[in-house]
Amino acid sequence: MGKKIIIGLLSLILVAVTALTILFYTDHRYSYAIRTYRALSEVQSMEIAYKSRMGLGENHLGIHGTAAMTFAPKAAYIEVYTELPFLGSKKIMDIYTEEKEIYHKFNLAFLPWQKGIPMLSEDAFNPSNLTELSPKAEILPILRFLSSLKEEEDQEKLTYYTTDFFSPEEFKKILSETLKLDGVNTEDWNIESYRISAVFDKEEKLLKEVRVEFTNLVRDLSVENEFSLEILSVNSLETIEKPQGLPEK
Repeated sequence: MGKKIIIGLLSLILVAVTALTILFYTDHRYSYAIRTYRALSEVQSMEIAYKSRMGLGENHLGIHGTAAMTFAPKAAYIEVYTELPFLGSKKIMDIYTEEKEIYHKFNLAFLPWQKGIPMLSEDAFNPSNLTELSPKAEILPILRFLSSLKEEEDQEKLTYYTTDFFSPEEFKKILSETLKLDGVNTEDWNIESYRISAVFDKEEKLLKEVRVEFTNLVRDLSVENEFSLEILSVNSLETIEKPQGLPEK
């Protein structure tokens, strides 16, 4: 009798392991997420591209740029470009951070480096907040979240997305806590719709981009918003070169 129970339990375990293995290798969201988790859990440096913009129809304004970061020691160099309708893209600022110190320099030759968080009129998102993002996270909540997402696929990418996993109030709280928008009270926003996407590269089998898009109703106008982070490289940097001319601490 005891042997039959043991054999039965082993059979159930074998079936469960087989089912999980098939799921792991046929539904790529899990294998890609675990590969990404392993890569980022050992990250020492990272280069990313970011974009934040808002507007109506084809007329959008905002900022975009790149950020090079090391985590031990903690330092970052961030380039900031403005994006304006009809005028295109133009560099406006460089930001350098070292541990908790922040410096910025506007893209004018006669202006020196200044200490402190820069104030941007072009966008509510401040790129200096990128240094507060941590690539490390708990894997189980990520897998649970991924299990609820819909899938889109093309030749190069797999995109998993949701438009309804969070309530509008939960979504606004996420925006407030992660983007830390300057001078903006997200609780007052009227979110009409949103889409959160995780984009994986099929060749590298790793996460390449996280994108948040949403529509906010402002005075009967539907204002489109987009924020994205794209991973350009991982562990390709040894140090961040310190700019010359920084003010003394």
